[in-house]
Amino acid sequence: MKKLIVLLVAGALVFSLNSPATAHDPPDFLGATWQWPENAVPTLDANLDDWDIVPPEVWITEADVVNSSTRAWAATGPSDPANLSFRWATSFVAGVPRIYWAFEKFDDVTTGGESIEGIVDADHTGGGFYTEAGMTDDEAKRNKGRQAQTHHWNFDEGFTEEWTWFWMSAGDWYRDPDWTQQVHRVEGTVGNNQELRTFAEWWQVYWDDYNYLDANASVPHPFQENEIIGVSVQVHDGDAELVDDCNCWGRWTLGTSNEGFGNADFLADFILLPIDESVNFVTAVEEDSWGRIKASLGR
Repeated sequence: MKKLIVLLVAGALVFSLNSPATAHDPPDFLGATWQWPENAVPTLDANLDDWDIVPPEVWITEADVVNSSTRAWAATGPSDPANLSFRWATSFVAGVPRIYWAFEKFDDVTTGGESIEGIVDADHTGGGFYTEAGMTDDEAKRNKGRQAQTHHWNFDEGFTEEWTWFWMSAGDWYRDPDWTQQVHRVEGTVGNNQELRTFAEWWQVYWDDYNYLDANASVPHPFQENEIIGVSVQVHDGDAELVDDCNCWGRWTLGTSNEGFGNADFLADFILLPIDESVNFVTAVEEDSWGRIKASLGR
């Protein structure tokens, strides 16, 4: 699989020169988004067993990131796996407007409310997706999240009231299970300032044209292999009460720029991989539980 990803990088770089958005952050980075056959989509159960076939090159871990927070309480220095370790991966099914996510995290101190935030520019058009100078209030509401969407996801067993928060959107229909679903579990107690392990699986629909007023007026993006999409993920970590110079807060992400919170030109490039023909997906499913087999047959 590593050889496949390396070969795809060359083609993707050529492709990206002809794409509308090329000034991404980090500029020399190309991530990979795994493809599932339509009959082998992972079951949402927070066990992550289905993801064992996904190669290490697809996963992003604490070894790949920097702290992009510039606030007074931000932690300094490189990431420390004894303090926070994690991995996350993106995946898709050809022709389906969803990104399927997997996330695993160890945190030595859980303060609660420590989300993972993900931004996706599905059609890789780049540009602003927040308020711009000269816009009316209505125009600004329409532009926020229109061509790229950002969500905070909280996998904390209800410690946070809403598990998904599209913070710039004036609408809330995006929370409907038609557009996103998740299952997660934790080992430990959220918010008790002790160790916590988190396991989460979820999928999210992404839009070429998101209309906060109406899902039916929005245009979903059917993902296809060899496309390049823009992605930014921030893993938040707080180790103490947030006070100036506490050196206790991390927002761990691939690049140092914070412009991606409103401008998709500053997201990282990810290529949507072809199906890995070396993987026997049927065998992988057969080795799973009968409950999962029934779930996959029902899709």
